[in-house]
Amino acid sequence: MKDPPADLEARLAALDGDESAARVDALNALAYDLDLEENERRIALAREARALAERLGYDAGGALAMGLEGAGLYFRSEHLAALPLLLEALAFAEAHPGEINPEYVGRLNGTLASVHVSLGNYEEALSLALRLLEKARARGDHQSEAWLLQGISISASELGDARQALDFGMQALDCFTHVGVPEGQSRAHSAIGTALRLLGRFDEARGHHEISLQLAREGGGTLNEARALHDLGVLAFAEEHYEEALGLHQRALDLRRRLGNRQAQSTSLIEIGKSLLAMRRCSEAIRVLCEALEIAEALQIKPRIYQAHQALADAYEATGQPAEALRHLRSYQAVREEVLGMEAAARVQTLQARFETEAARRDAEIARLRTVELGQKNEELERLLAELQRTQARLVQSEKLASLGRLTAGIAHEIKNPLNFVNNFAALSQELAGELRETLGAATLPPDLSDELADAFDTLALNLGKIAEHGRRADGIVRSMLGHARASRHERRPTDLHALLARCAELARFSRRATGAVAPAVETAFDPDVGMVNVVPEEVERVLINLIENALHAVEARAHAEGDGYAPLVTLRTKQYGNVVEVRVEDNGPGMTEEVRQRIFEPFFTTKPAGEGTGLGLSLAWDIVVQGHGGTLAAKSTPGVGSTFIVCLPSTT
Repeated sequence: MKDPPADLEARLAALDGDESAARVDALNALAYDLDLEENERRIALAREARALAERLGYDAGGALAMGLEGAGLYFRSEHLAALPLLLEALAFAEAHPGEINPEYVGRLNGTLASVHVSLGNYEEALSLALRLLEKARARGDHQSEAWLLQGISISASELGDARQALDFGMQALDCFTHVGVPEGQSRAHSAIGTALRLLGRFDEARGHHEISLQLAREGGGTLNEARALHDLGVLAFAEEHYEEALGLHQRALDLRRRLGNRQAQSTSLIEIGKSLLAMRRCSEAIRVLCEALEIAEALQIKPRIYQAHQALADAYEATGQPAEALRHLRSYQAVREEVLGMEAAARVQTLQARFETEAARRDAEIARLRTVELGQKNEELERLLAELQRTQARLVQSEKLASLGRLTAGIAHEIKNPLNFVNNFAALSQELAGELRETLGAATLPPDLSDELADAFDTLALNLGKIAEHGRRADGIVRSMLGHARASRHERRPTDLHALLARCAELARFSRRATGAVAPAVETAFDPDVGMVNVVPEEVERVLINLIENALHAVEARAHAEGDGYAPLVTLRTKQYGNVVEVRVEDNGPGMTEEVRQRIFEPFFTTKPAGEGTGLGLSLAWDIVVQGHGGTLAAKSTPGVGSTFIVCLPSTT
């Protein structure tokens, strides 16, 4: 988690005039944290950090500063200047794993892919990202893996491979959900929506773009909000909803102007011009497209220049000005040839930078081997150990639920029958003990013997009660485990989600009251646009009851800890996003730490006191939603504020 900007400013101020690695780190941290509105300051801080790091011989700090400067130049639209800086910074990070924060490395990898995409080097971006992805997975760097998957998805879309783009986008979303990065989740939904649009699945695309927009507004950043609005505008244009497309692109343009990203402004202006042209507002379209062309030429962004010329050619042709249309068409053809030349130059520069970096790494490796004879053997052992650990981690992840299924099958045969005998005979013994006590109570016995027998029967009844109680708990655990092992025997069918939620809330509250707890009311905020959902209602009911019961348990625990000054609140929300329905279960309980949040879907993991939870409810819920319905299940939480569980399911509308 990043430090608050004020803390970073104070940290840097405290080191003013200090020639130390600590000041390099403070400069880099603040440069990374700054909003895009302060991009020029980011570049200045990165250059100061780089110069200081070179004086100190602090290679890791200098490499990171170089990457941050490259990122700043990218946002300034100086792509060819940014490219070698990013390549060299990432080469250092690869050669010295762990010396640069993985979060920083992940973002720089994403920026590098974006540079290539902006230059039109889609094949180069895809090839580079695939190589980096393999290395990120090898070292277990999930942050870098997620950003690379997102970049690969975008490149695949640009290359026309929508199905591949969709697959990589879904993988990126899983990774970003796992590491808990809202900004990344927003970008992943954007990539998925773009791929679905290219596949002609417009309703589903709209759902993902609207989720992307919501995540951006909740904390994914202004840049992502502008991108989400742009994506929705492109989708609306594809659906021939030109008025809607125009409004969305104008809102995106306003945000991009606020950020100062002129390349993105030219993109929005071109889309606005195309929308105006489709609406027969040709004069306005020409004015806007000329503005887009002026920005693109000032920045020398060749792809935008030829796109603007192409759109202007269409606009002038529509207004009956063939001479002007021909002039722009010729410019379009000429600039497009320049773009191809620029792309080739960028590829040459990339290869040259990579060659020089690789040569430097080889020289360093030769020097290391000369001074450390066993270095190569140690490196090989470390590589083999890392590979073994990665293989083990993959096997554990892929076989976790499968192993649980095999385990529960054995439990069903080996434990279920004797457990039934324990429970049945415990119940019979309780009845028998009661009957014996009544019989002895009617008999005439010496007072001492009567008291002794009464105490013995009380102890026996207590022990039998404990046996019965824990027998029922063991039976419940076995049943929950069998829920993982059994395949669904039900078929999906259209289901009234709001009715199902209301029933689940009432059942969850009834269950809590049955244990003696005072369950608070559950508030609802249902989207009236939500229609039927295509699910197995029996299974989704289990998921929702589990989430609501957990929320009720959380607020009850906080109420018990804080007393009368606390007002418990559980809220159910729904929202329709195209062909996707989102359900949120929110509570204002104690919340979870990040370490707990990342483990909550693991089988047998629970934070409840011993005897109160099996640790299987959320893992079974994840299995039902993700594996059984092709949806998503994620959690957000802030300690001391509360938790939100987010379920996304397909709808029939």
